[in-house]
Amino acid sequence: MSVLDTYYGKIQDIMTKIMVDERSKIEQAAQLVCDTVVNDKLFYVFGTGAHSIMSAMELFVRAGNLCNAQGVFPPGLTDFDGHPKTETVLGFSKKIFSYYGIGKGDLLFICNVNGINHMTIDAVMTAREMGIKTVGITSVEFSQKVDPGVPQRHPSNKNLYELVDLYVDAHVPVGDALVTMDALEVPVGPGSTYPMILIMNSIVIRAIELAVERGVTPPVLKSANIAGGIEYNERFIERYKNRIR
Repeated sequence: MSVLDTYYGKIQDIMTKIMVDERSKIEQAAQLVCDTVVNDKLFYVFGTGAHSIMSAMELFVRAGNLCNAQGVFPPGLTDFDGHPKTETVLGFSKKIFSYYGIGKGDLLFICNVNGINHMTIDAVMTAREMGIKTVGITSVEFSQKVDPGVPQRHPSNKNLYELVDLYVDAHVPVGDALVTMDALEVPVGPGSTYPMILIMNSIVIRAIELAVERGVTPPVLKSANIAGGIEYNERFIERYKNRIR
């Protein structure tokens, strides 16, 4: 089997496992998002790592997604602006939440495939203190197989899935990469982006369906790159322009 077939097969296996094993949790998370639509509130998506941040980017002002999704993008978190790196700064999440106006009763998704780093655990602990509802998108296996005390771990050695109100398991193996080659000491082919994005989009799509079933027109954005898209979106942009950062 070629390396491409192996990689594709492993990605498919993870995606299938999510859609079978995590269906009930996706449904629960979708109900929470639907409630924000029905109650005209924002929900927040925080990718608490250099690449996990893509989960927040995926939902933020995106065609086919909800306009009331607020991505959380603190400075210094990604690899292209992470100088100095804020992923390991303890106590920073409280300032982040203050800037974005996240408070008691709000819904916050914390997306991090390993679920162990300083920013991730700091964010969920701060959210618990503030009465913020949390949903974690993470890999249980990855978290469990990272040894206590490694530098990237939060000093508590806690895992994201242990602390959130609800978690959806991304089923990504420890180390992220999926394919081994005899000539290399390390595996290749990152495996986390597809599952994380699948989970978030699945939650939103189901939430949209639930809102429609409840008689509410959800604020779904249309592509601005097609005729009429900008005009279609104006009603939603106007509604949220003073609330979305």
